[in-house]
Amino acid sequence: MPTEKNIMTVKIKNICINQGFFKIGISEAETLNEDKIKLQTWLAEGRNADMHWISDNFEKRTDIKKVREDAISVISLAYLYDTPFEHSSDPNIPKISRYAWGEKDYHKILKKKLKLICKDIESLSPEISTKYYIDDGPVMEKHWAVKSGVGWMGKHTNVIDPETGSFFFLSEILINAELEYDEPIKDLCGTCKICISACPTGAIYEPYKLDANLCISYQTIENKNEIPDYIDLNGWIFGCDICQDVCPYNKRKFFTEDKNFYPKKNIFNKTYEELLNLSEEEFNKEFEGTPVRRTKYTGWRRNLLKSN
Repeated sequence: MPTEKNIMTVKIKNICINQGFFKIGISEAETLNEDKIKLQTWLAEGRNADMHWISDNFEKRTDIKKVREDAISVISLAYLYDTPFEHSSDPNIPKISRYAWGEKDYHKILKKKLKLICKDIESLSPEISTKYYIDDGPVMEKHWAVKSGVGWMGKHTNVIDPETGSFFFLSEILINAELEYDEPIKDLCGTCKICISACPTGAIYEPYKLDANLCISYQTIENKNEIPDYIDLNGWIFGCDICQDVCPYNKRKFFTEDKNFYPKKNIFNKTYEELLNLSEEEFNKEFEGTPVRRTKYTGWRRNLLKSN
């Protein structure tokens, strides 16, 4: 006979699936002791570059109870964003990461879905309370996804699902209810080091370890200063997909049905010259409501000139 906990878990997972999340894993809300030590070492070595918010919220990142005291379970969700479109091999055409080349910022799309999910979950019982996050709070989404069995942590530090690969967004729902918990899955990277070898800047300095200082994604998005001379952007102007592109688990090509993530026609596979010719007003209008707007016009031109 199904237990009350089992019935509740099935209902919650179905609610999430109905909003388009293809994989859902659930784990107990507890301190991430092993990850705490790893994060502490990573921060002490300065691998976070100038992303000080990571260290500022260190205790919350490793102890979920400090984020939400009544949290009992963590629901991890995965949402596909890869599309059938490909970057051009023409060296005169710069590249934007797949997650960011679409019409809208994923935060807006997924927050709308998560809000509806939480409303439906809370309608199951008057005692249930929830809180959602999508990489905009002190929650270590990759670590919870691994703990919840959504995938394993790849050597490139992205979570990999054995069936669909790694081109998906992660989000979490903290809930004050005990649910049935999923088991972590086996790490299938084995002896493969393709992603490490492919990284042109050596940002993946050891398996499962990434130095943000050397990462093209960090340099083109988070870095607000000049990009160091020793960093070769390899044609990327916002983000970088190299380590995921070469991963064998992404060769199966599972695509999203959400056309919000299809590349913007006006900027997809355009030349450096065409993109540099955008005025600040045109840039702001073209990228309004998209992740690329984060760079602002000065960062946009910096990246284009550095990458060209």
